[in-house]
Amino acid sequence: MRYALRMARIRTGMTQSEMARLVGLTRASYTNIEKGHKNPSVVTALRIAKVLNRPMEELFVDELSPLRTEKVEEK
Repeated sequence: MRYALRMARIRTGMTQSEMARLVGLTRASYTNIEKGHKNPSVVTALRIAKVLNRPMEELFVDELSPLRTEKVEEK
């Protein structure tokens, strides 16, 4: 679900453990965020974006948002 987040981390060459340490999370917590099982707080999302040097919006997009938009527009 968090494909953009995972790909950004992989491009940096960091492991999930390294990312977690730099962001101040356990590896399990970071993995749950990356897999989309948990949503990060705004502060955590900003920390992740800073470590990856990417805009927060790029990393934490809702992949279903275009579908939801279309359904709303159809009504």
